[in-house]
Amino acid sequence: MIFLAHDSLEQAQESAKALAALGQHARKLLAECVESTGVKRKQVSAAALALESQGFLFVRDIGTLWQAQFELMPSLQGEEALQVLDEGHEG
Repeated sequence: MIFLAHDSLEQAQESAKALAALGQHARKLLAECVESTGVKRKQVSAAALALESQGFLFVRDIGTLWQAQFELMPSLQGEEALQVLDEGHEG
């Protein structure tokens, strides 16, 4: 397995453990963002904020003065952590 955001499998496993610790809702949200190459939401959930604080997701305000809207984009670190979890390499 080749990593771009992590230097080693061990670092990717640590990221995968951090992702797993955020819970199933956060993991599902990240998987949806990876699958769709980003999603748009009217509100930012607690799971999205937790993913952003861990560096797994980018949250960008794309709304207007009259309508709130946020774009959730996965980071490469988030994609790799999710891949490690999905493949069962989390250690």
